[in-house]
Amino acid sequence: MTAALVPYRLRTEYADEPLGVDEPAPRFSWLLSVRLPASDGQGSGELDAAAARQSAYQVIVARDVERLRAGQGDVWDSGRVDSDQTNQVEYAGAPLRSATRYVWAVRVWDGAGRLSDWSEPASFETGLLGEDDWGGARWIGHPAGRDGDAHAPVPPSPLLRTTFTLPAGQVTRARLYVSGLGYGEYFLDGQRVGRAVLDPAPTAYHATVLYSTYDVTDLLRGEGTTHALAAALGRGRYGEPTPNVWYWEKAPWWDHPALLAQLVIWYADGRIERVVSDETWRCVDGPTRADSLYAGEEYDARHEQPGWTRADFDDSAWVRAVAVRPPGGVLRSQQVEQIEPVAEIAPVSLTEPAPGVFVFDLGQQLAGWARLRLSGPAGTRVRIRYGERLRPDGTVDIEQRLIYRDIQTDHYVLRGGDVEVYQPRFSYKGFQYVQVDGHPSRPTLEDLRGVVVHTAVASTGEFDCDDEVVNRLHAGTRWAVLNNLHGIPTDTPVFEKNGWTGDAHLTAAVAAYNFHMPRLYTKWLRDWVDAQLPNGAFPPIVPTSGWGYPGDPNAAIVGPIPAWDVAYVEIPWVMYRFYGDERVLARHYDGARRYLDYLVDGFLEDDVVLVGLGDYLPPGVGGVPPEGPGVYETAYTYRFVQLLREFATVLDKRADLAGYDELMSRLRDGFNRAFFDPATATYHGERPTGYRQSANVVALAFGLAPEEVRQAVLDNLVADIHARQDHLDTGVIGTKFLFPLLTRHGLVDLAYTVATQRTYPGYGFWLEQGATALYEHWQADSRSRDHHFFGHIDQWFIEDLAGVAPAAPGFARVRVRPVPPRALGRARVALDTVRGRVASSWRRVDDGFEVRVELPPGVTAEVHVPQPTGDYVVQHCGPGTHTFRS
Repeated sequence: MTAALVPYRLRTEYADEPLGVDEPAPRFSWLLSVRLPASDGQGSGELDAAAARQSAYQVIVARDVERLRAGQGDVWDSGRVDSDQTNQVEYAGAPLRSATRYVWAVRVWDGAGRLSDWSEPASFETGLLGEDDWGGARWIGHPAGRDGDAHAPVPPSPLLRTTFTLPAGQVTRARLYVSGLGYGEYFLDGQRVGRAVLDPAPTAYHATVLYSTYDVTDLLRGEGTTHALAAALGRGRYGEPTPNVWYWEKAPWWDHPALLAQLVIWYADGRIERVVSDETWRCVDGPTRADSLYAGEEYDARHEQPGWTRADFDDSAWVRAVAVRPPGGVLRSQQVEQIEPVAEIAPVSLTEPAPGVFVFDLGQQLAGWARLRLSGPAGTRVRIRYGERLRPDGTVDIEQRLIYRDIQTDHYVLRGGDVEVYQPRFSYKGFQYVQVDGHPSRPTLEDLRGVVVHTAVASTGEFDCDDEVVNRLHAGTRWAVLNNLHGIPTDTPVFEKNGWTGDAHLTAAVAAYNFHMPRLYTKWLRDWVDAQLPNGAFPPIVPTSGWGYPGDPNAAIVGPIPAWDVAYVEIPWVMYRFYGDERVLARHYDGARRYLDYLVDGFLEDDVVLVGLGDYLPPGVGGVPPEGPGVYETAYTYRFVQLLREFATVLDKRADLAGYDELMSRLRDGFNRAFFDPATATYHGERPTGYRQSANVVALAFGLAPEEVRQAVLDNLVADIHARQDHLDTGVIGTKFLFPLLTRHGLVDLAYTVATQRTYPGYGFWLEQGATALYEHWQADSRSRDHHFFGHIDQWFIEDLAGVAPAAPGFARVRVRPVPPRALGRARVALDTVRGRVASSWRRVDDGFEVRVELPPGVTAEVHVPQPTGDYVVQHCGPGTHTFRS
């Protein structure tokens, strides 16, 4: 009998039909659905346990679909593997060939031993796996600025092109492998290649350079005719010209824009044609006369070259491209979602605070840019300025002290004639307001659109409840996370655009609940490898130009910062919990050990660590808290060791466990000797202050407070909260753990009151100020209004208010335990996991609760059903839809 299980949504390395795969042993995954007999109707309720459980699988990989459909894995056949694994199934066949398309399928056996049909085929395609596979392509660029004069003016962004003729024949496949540094846009026969912008994602270019792979088969126009391949290049992080506090303009790789490209065309008769970047290409200064990721762009439409991407364009006035110095980094395939325009937002209002000064309000903090429609005389110069806030006079405020010129400001010079449309190409901005100066007429609301631009990660999480404050905070958190995904997780899309490590790990679980993050995290962890010094040290931003390493005399913040550096183990652990990814633990284990050795050998004194930033940005403080960083940095050193011990357990490195246990014991004892006052049952920092909430929160949340004092410490924490009229007094670390700590000690109503406070300091206070994302500081005049590191509250919404969390790696088991505060009547969460959709909701019914749980095949749950008494009744369930009532 055929199994009721149906494998579908086949993915390779977390992606649908990926191109450019460069993993030697890529991993496969699939989801399962249950095909129910017609007599069962729609099949609501619990599914048959045997029918909904995979007991074995078989994966086959082939070179063509015909073999695959015949059940022949001529590249690899796993054979029957007795396992319920549907994720992280590793290819174990012969070495994969470069630039080759493979197809694969899977079939499964259910719990009763019944075999499914083969799945529909899926495919993946390898990238260029060796240096020789680039076909002689060379890095090329415009000759301007290549004379080595550091004081020469920065030349405009170049346009490059070549023409070629293809022999007649049937083209079966065409791929463009290309890296344009810092950013590139590409065209084939007059058509834009792909949707990516700001491509490729940033790296430390002297260590790693990413190239993108595009399927351009359908863009080749005609057989045996002349074609054109063209590129427009921008600077990005590769050649940032604007002086800034992180000295990106002095990065070790710094250079002018450069291009490496290879177009490969396969024919039905086996022939292969290649078009590569070399000195036969021609180039010209483009209309983007200047571009800076920080400052913005200057675009002169009078320098446009109409038709320059087509084969019939006359480029005889252009100059020949020159071979340029390679960036130095290892070429790797970009296996992270590309940055794309993902949505458009219409402005909600238009004001004129001064004659000829027009300000559009988009009504939402976003990252991206504006698309402006206008017309006027040739040579008219229009300034477009972006910001998150307005000055008292109604104009856009971009005041800051980190970048040494105006930021987020574009200039557009009209070509004259018909209606013109302008949007920048090589920088992005964080903004709600767009100010237009010098407009040749009076614009209308229809003349401008906000374009939302970020790494195109899929949405995987939904949450809502019957409190609009909570719903708005959830929505604002999602905006803040997305607005800070641009090839790396950043801190703010306005002032810094840097990969601050502490920001990223504080909201890593939130990001993973809400979005498909494994590809971006895999890429960013590779950036950590590039950033680590031989002695084990890390900078506080990744990638870095060299800024922030220990001993850097020019950096205001330097490592080590254990509470930031812990991202190097926190994020792999999130990958393991959410996606079952054991490989990421193995790849970064040695680097994490090397960092720990560096930290312990150089900075552990009397079993505490006193360097770092600590509980950054508590209320009324612009940086390190007044009690000092030590209590937090020691706690996070303990956390680092604790997670590394977890890595070692998963990876079966038993010989390492005793050392971790001994170090954790030392840190625990040192923490309590240095920071605990037994007379008052409170924790404090190394600097004398009054009571500090966060010091006591971390002592309890990290399990560092001895059992015999925990209740007294908690009572003092609650007393301080009440003394502040039920307000928090915590920074980014304390706030993360405050709400779950209170909740799991039976104080969910207090946690809920604190979390939704509409007066300062509190999340609701931000909403009262009009926040649509999250602020960086608690005060109303926060520097940034689009930060995400306080977004860890969304983890509390999902794991405690709605009550869902993974109980085994990759959501093989789920814990459902909602903790309803009295002020809440219902909550719901739905998560698209690597095993399928997991959903749970609860609502108050009469004097009790109704909990509804939906689980996909292969997933079980332990459901804690809240009772009117405050207790729980534990139920166990498997795949299907279940309803429990108290």
